[in-house]
Amino acid sequence: MLRQRQDNVQEQNARDEQAILKTAEYWRQTPLPLALQSCGEGRGVVWSKSIVLKLDIDFPGMPRLFGQLLSQNERFVAFEIDTDQSHCVVEHVDSWTDVTADQNMSLHNPGTGMGHGAIALKVLRALNTLTSAISEDRPPNQSLERTRDK
Repeated sequence: MLRQRQDNVQEQNARDEQAILKTAEYWRQTPLPLALQSCGEGRGVVWSKSIVLKLDIDFPGMPRLFGQLLSQNERFVAFEIDTDQSHCVVEHVDSWTDVTADQNMSLHNPGTGMGHGAIALKVLRALNTLTSAISEDRPPNQSLERTRDK
């Protein structure tokens, strides 16, 4: 039986970074549920400069919306929000907790490289730098996708 080679630390970190980037870009391009959007805005989240790290919708036995985001202020927030069926109206916020202190922010962990928190911050900063540069260069009404391809 052949043994499969394990990814080295740099490959593991690159894979984790791509996964975070893919999720963040997806939720920047896909409209957030209105209940989450309004709940976050009411707590100071600027969605155009924040990223969603995880969002689960209608998972059995859990509030209708739960997950984690990284705000424009580089704070990690875990949330659980009960909503109506359409996810438009907040019925109850079960949890909106700053979990920044619980994140692994180390740049050099033995055997694993960068911590998940450090990688997420790197992605947030890169996306916000890209967004700032594009919005300064882009004429009105030109889509982000067409600008990125140039």
